[in-house]
Amino acid sequence: MMGAFKLVVEDQVQFYEIETISQVNDTLMFRLKHFNKDLTGWEEKDKTVDFKLVKVTDNKVYFNGLTLERINDNEINIYVAIEQEGNTTEEKFNYKRVE
Repeated sequence: MMGAFKLVVEDQVQFYEIETISQVNDTLMFRLKHFNKDLTGWEEKDKTVDFKLVKVTDNKVYFNGLTLERINDNEINIYVAIEQEGNTTEEKFNYKRVE
């Protein structure tokens, strides 16, 4: 499965993400790469940010450091643990299907 995310603040693109969920060995892995608005990458050329599957429930899929929550057929929330300067916070990102 593949997805894309674009963060826009005050009509200005802040960054983009490309994401995949794929089978790795006998589990699932959520992988992503970040890009600045000029498409320069945050991660090294051959590196991704990886989240290994932990648990699946009726409406949530838990990865190590990231959770997907199904709201309805056209909307999900993604919760991400973000570490900065020794502190961890959880950020919520809302995704809606674009037609």
